[in-house]
Amino acid sequence: MGVYFTLYAIKLVKIMPKPILILIALMLVAGCTTTKLYAPPETVNGLRDQYAQFNRISAITHNILVANVSLCSKTKMDYGFTSMSVNGEGSEDQKDRWVKAFNLHEQPTVTYVIPKSAADRAGLRTDDAIISANDNLWSDVQSPGAFTKLLTKARQSPHLHLGVLRDGKMKTLDLTAEQACDYSFTMSLTNEHLAWAQNKRIVVSLGAAKLLKRDDELAFFISHELAHNLLGHTLPERKKELGDDKMRRILEEDADALGIRLMVRSGYDPEGAETAIRHTDLIDSGPITRLFNYHGPYMPIDKRILYLRKVLGE
Repeated sequence: MGVYFTLYAIKLVKIMPKPILILIALMLVAGCTTTKLYAPPETVNGLRDQYAQFNRISAITHNILVANVSLCSKTKMDYGFTSMSVNGEGSEDQKDRWVKAFNLHEQPTVTYVIPKSAADRAGLRTDDAIISANDNLWSDVQSPGAFTKLLTKARQSPHLHLGVLRDGKMKTLDLTAEQACDYSFTMSLTNEHLAWAQNKRIVVSLGAAKLLKRDDELAFFISHELAHNLLGHTLPERKKELGDDKMRRILEEDADALGIRLMVRSGYDPEGAETAIRHTDLIDSGPITRLFNYHGPYMPIDKRILYLRKVLGE
């Protein structure tokens, strides 16, 4: 069991006694066990670096889910911001590290605003302390958790009226949600270079985010996995097909074809798909794999890239 990033909480599971629960109010999900025991960052800078990758994946996923909403049968409200609050659990040292890393206030604190999102357009800013949400006052509730639930419910509505404290002054902001595909994402806290689709969830590893420096590279990873979801490849009744090598290759080709289109519709450079494929092949292929030219369910690298170019040329 590793660290979980979940819809409203980052939990340090079986790593620390009495963990700090960081409550995250956002419309994007994160949460996945890893294949290795994960040691959370022990420094303020380490926490910030990890969270920066989480935010990067959040923003790319947001852009793709909003830009391709017309292809989805079910949609959700998306405001494009993250907020955190800390409860009283955990050691003072742990709590102090989180507070310093993200400049957390007593009230829920906005820790990230996705550029050009609904929240950004409405003027919400990082470090804003949220003191009310759709007329529910933070000062009126009996616990931080209770207000977080109210904020969560408010974010499911098409309009969000927020009261925030910024530099000691109160501001009121009116946000109108964007429609996005009703899928969530997960950042898996492992250094392996992986991305996969799981039910209605897109999973991207921390290692992949670190390896793929360009956003358009990471966008191809995410778009490919969204394509698996849109094409129904993750449905329980398709499970047997995943175990058939020939059928699996067909599924991956189909996901490549739709994935490259999804990323282009989202404004990302398709060249990122090519460099992402080459980067991961270079890192993840061992000498035996290269000797036998084995690429698992995927086409050989050069053939796969030519296939993607052909898809866009159609």
